Amino acid sequence: MGLTFSPDWAGGLRWPHNARRAAVRSRWLHPLGRSKMHRIPVSQIMQSSVVTIHPEAVVADATQLMEELHIRRLPVVDADDCLVGIVTETDIREAEAVTSTINPYDPGAEPGWLTVADVMTRDVVTIEATATVGELAAKLMQHKVGGLPVVEAEVDDMQRRHVVGIVSETDIFRMIAAAWREQAA
Repeated sequence: MGLTFSPDWAGGLRWPHNARRAAVRSRWLHPLGRSKMHRIPVSQIMQSSVVTIHPEAVVADATQLMEELHIRRLPVVDADDCLVGIVTETDIREAEAVTSTINPYDPGAEPGWLTVADVMTRDVVTIEATATVGELAAKLMQHKVGGLPVVEAEVDDMQRRHVVGIVSETDIFRMIAAAWREQAA
């Protein structure tokens, strides 16, 4: 079906009569049909086994953990397992770049180890497990991040949040690929 456009009175473009309705119904524009993927709860696609780290840990330990497990972000939790920050590959790379510029032979230089608390992001963008995949995608784009900790607030203190999962753009892609494979079969 070829679609042609004709200029309207305002100089813009408009759809020919009934073409828009036909295009919206078309599998060409919506290969997954009338999918409701954007309404799926985050809890259905998140990873519920989350690797976390404490703020007192040394950055070198965080780096090693991330490399061994092939992960790009680590939620940082306190002694009560409440979220206090997040450390990402970018945070670590920036910290390594700064420490590499320190001259160890400088008389004022002191040997020191950076901790996760020194490099983590404290104002963490999070999402709840009951949020939808559509809300998740919007948050990822708005904040220009690739993943978010999934949290649940304490009943008596809404500011204290426990990490119950982690979700990333890869989880969204995995969901889409599974739907595509299912439809192709």
